[in-house]
Amino acid sequence: MSTSGTGTPSTTPTTNPTPTSTTPTFEVDKAMLDGATPKDLLPTTGNYPTEIVRYRSVVLTDIPGAKPGRKLTGAIDLGEENLPFYDRPAEGMIVTTEQTWSAQGVTLGRLLHSLALAPGESTRVAVVDWQRSTKATGTETTSEADTLSATTDQNRSISEVANAIAREEQFGTSQLAQSSRSSSSGGSIGVSFFGIGGGGNWSESSNSGFATAVSRSTGVKSVADEATQRISARTQQLATAARSRNMTVVRETTQTEKDQVVTRVVTNYNHMHAMSVQYYEVVQVYNVTTKPTKLERCLFIPLQELTFNYTSLQRYKEVLASVAPADWAAKIRAANPFDTAVRKLDACTAPEAPGAQAFDGVELTDLAASAMGVYGVRKFDGSPVRFDPVSRQWNPLPTTGLDSDLIRIAPGKDTVWAIKTDLTVVQFDGTAWRIDPQGGQGRALACGPDGTLYVVGTDGTLYQRTLTSSYQSLNVTADDVAVVGRDKVWYCRQGQTWERSGTGWLERTPAPNVQRLSAGPDGVLWGVTAAGKALVVEAGATTWTAPQNALLAAVPSLTEVVSSVNGEQWALLKDGRLLRILTAARETPIPFDVPSKADSPYASKIDVWYDEAGIRSIQVVFPGQTFRCGDTGGSGVQRHASHTFGGADKLLSVDAWSGTAARGSLAGLRLTMTSGVVNFGIATTTTVAPDLTEDSGGAAICGLFGSTVKSGSRTYVSSLGFYVRGGNVPQAVLDHLNDNRRHYSQAVWANADELTLSRILANYSYTPAGSNAAPVLLGTLLDPKPIAATGNYLGFRWNFSSEQERQDWTKTRQPGDNTFGTPVTNTIAIATKGVFAEAVLGRANAAEKIDLTRFWNWKDSPIQITPADIAPVSTGTRAQNLDTTVAALGATQAKFTPVAAMPDPTALQAVQAISTANLFRDMSGLNAMSQVLTKGIEAAASNDKDAGQRGQEAMKSAMEHLQKMTQIAADAGKTAASAVAGGGAGAGAGGNLSALGGMLNQGGKAASDGGSAAKS
Repeated sequence: MSTSGTGTPSTTPTTNPTPTSTTPTFEVDKAMLDGATPKDLLPTTGNYPTEIVRYRSVVLTDIPGAKPGRKLTGAIDLGEENLPFYDRPAEGMIVTTEQTWSAQGVTLGRLLHSLALAPGESTRVAVVDWQRSTKATGTETTSEADTLSATTDQNRSISEVANAIAREEQFGTSQLAQSSRSSSSGGSIGVSFFGIGGGGNWSESSNSGFATAVSRSTGVKSVADEATQRISARTQQLATAARSRNMTVVRETTQTEKDQVVTRVVTNYNHMHAMSVQYYEVVQVYNVTTKPTKLERCLFIPLQELTFNYTSLQRYKEVLASVAPADWAAKIRAANPFDTAVRKLDACTAPEAPGAQAFDGVELTDLAASAMGVYGVRKFDGSPVRFDPVSRQWNPLPTTGLDSDLIRIAPGKDTVWAIKTDLTVVQFDGTAWRIDPQGGQGRALACGPDGTLYVVGTDGTLYQRTLTSSYQSLNVTADDVAVVGRDKVWYCRQGQTWERSGTGWLERTPAPNVQRLSAGPDGVLWGVTAAGKALVVEAGATTWTAPQNALLAAVPSLTEVVSSVNGEQWALLKDGRLLRILTAARETPIPFDVPSKADSPYASKIDVWYDEAGIRSIQVVFPGQTFRCGDTGGSGVQRHASHTFGGADKLLSVDAWSGTAARGSLAGLRLTMTSGVVNFGIATTTTVAPDLTEDSGGAAICGLFGSTVKSGSRTYVSSLGFYVRGGNVPQAVLDHLNDNRRHYSQAVWANADELTLSRILANYSYTPAGSNAAPVLLGTLLDPKPIAATGNYLGFRWNFSSEQERQDWTKTRQPGDNTFGTPVTNTIAIATKGVFAEAVLGRANAAEKIDLTRFWNWKDSPIQITPADIAPVSTGTRAQNLDTTVAALGATQAKFTPVAAMPDPTALQAVQAISTANLFRDMSGLNAMSQVLTKGIEAAASNDKDAGQRGQEAMKSAMEHLQKMTQIAADAGKTAASAVAGGGAGAGAGGNLSALGGMLNQGGKAASDGGSAAKS
């Protein structure tokens, strides 16, 4: 650290050369020198903000593609009802504004209080800071029940006979002699300085007495009484009171109290000036700078007005009631669409379908199947055909590019492969046939689910070709090949079969002379022997077995067998005929049940997926829940139909048609609603009467039940039923909500949950105006939490799909184009809890001039003005006792009438009279004799007591006389000592300065008076 006068190393050079015109000079920054008060150690304000506040505002900037608004030429009608809502997305931004508060210092504000003190005055000041918060909550649950029952019996029978005789004889003689005497004496004497004093007193008393008493008494008493009493009383009472009370009260008590007392003594120590203590409010001064600092992109999504029905009413009941008028709010809360009984329809079960179907007029030479469907080669012209599961017909494929007939066909992943009569491999791309660019030739072929092609060459060698490579030999000789899965390849050679295992092959036995192989998308391998019989290797197995379908096992003269995606088999006979064989053994149905709950909402949507065989899957959407049964993406071509239920849509009846899958399934479904008829499956085209019809009685769907059944690799709906419930909501409530749907819709939008909004946004995309980027789903770019609501718009944060897009958007809104605005700085003063006290002396001198003739020395007589006592400051708690006790149970209403007491027996009174104490009078006079003797003894004792008291009084008189004589002597000695000392009265008067000043003042006056007399 540098010292004062030497400078700091950074500013003061080490040498001091003589300045010249070319020599630079250095000036020392004296502010940086350490002195008595270094600046860097002094606290300062305003250098840094003490508080930073940020707030956001949402701005709608543009509605791309919006129609121009009306031209404002006159007054606007606020009551217009047909104003359109926003109908397209709008863009906006979130402006983040930053406000910094920099402290500049403190200043004095209002004068809060002024305390004036006279010279030497002192007072006390007390400041009480007290605050309290109280919160009380409790819980009370009471249940009471009273039951009282009683029966009382009283029976009594009494016969009484009482005889009593009392005899007594008394004789007594008493003699008593008594004598008493007492004496006392006392005296006192006292001597004083001037004389002697004394006193005395004496007393004496005596008493004597004699008494004699003789008594004699004789008496006889006889009492006889007889009574007969018979009392019989029976009282039976039954009182029953049953009460039930359930009460729930919640109480919770929390009290927080703060009490602070500060007392101070304020004294004016000035002797000659008054002083005023002025208390000012301390004010903190800030410089507040406000400026926009950040922009965020947001997107406003328009929403349609709601149509209120039973479901929406139940879902948004509390929201709707909170914004409804008081009378309608009560009606909305009271409406409950789910308080009626549940009806359960009978299951719509489809009958079993026949086991086989022959396609007359269809003759094929080859048959193959994959996930793309079932394909074949027509026998009479060698053209390719495909089975349409919807129309249930074989339809020809385009033959563009074909110059000869086909002999083999193999559908793959996205392409159909085939071999022409000249053994050339060709490929169908969906519109035309073209020769394999790799120049493949062969006698048999198969395509896997991944698009890999396997071809048995003209020399019997098995080749493999992927989508991106040429043919590669697998170094085996084969007659036929089939693919049951990814890298799962089988081939046969001279009746034996092999399965690919890694890079090698494993022979699978037994294989009784298998000549033809085929497979389908279900992973099942089919083989046909030289005798035309079918064999099968189930999915995941390695052994050949007879097919479980007895119908298929009994078909003779087979050429080829394949499996399709819907669990059925296609059999090609040697004569070209084609059979469609369904699964003979139906699997056990799997039930499903989605019962309605007490508060479950009604179904809002139903979706049905189906193929040519029947209904594959049904999905019913309830608000907050979606249930789906059956295939949720199984193999095969499926068609989809959907229906959205209206607000007051109710189910009137159900019609069902049976299908051909799984020996019976639902192929068609018709729902007759109050809003119209809804058809699914073959119900949309068939004119055949339904196999089953159910009447629902006109109620809303609130659940479903039924079963599904497997058919090969596919699943079908085999039975179906619905839970239905009628609505119990006054139509006036729905009418009111729909008449004011704009108001109530805005309330629902403002309270929409993030899950619902996220699910909705995930189904829409949006491209900014002028952008060439591909549309992106809003669910991936928008934050599902709304940030603003205006009209029918909900605003969401709109994220950027790339960093480049963020930079481009921000660059167009830089501060240079005044988007951010100009920072604004204001000075704001904020009152604090601090108080500043300033003492101000009075201008006038309140004391008298210094004069020894006046009384001025306060030490001689201290100021008697003391501060007045203030009332004791109470710091006791001000908390109130909150009653959280449980209310007592009411008095029971079950009461009994008191049973009357039975009377006592009469004869007992005679016995009680005989047994009374002191039956005979005392005639001895002994009590009177005792009283006489007692009085005599008391008289003798009192005489002695009086004599002692008189002696004490005499002694007291003597002592008082002696004290008076002593006081007289002391006063005389004091007077004599004063006379000997002398000095006059003035010598004792100079004990303090005030007295001395008075003497000087008096002397001055005397001198002045004497001088005047001499002069005169």
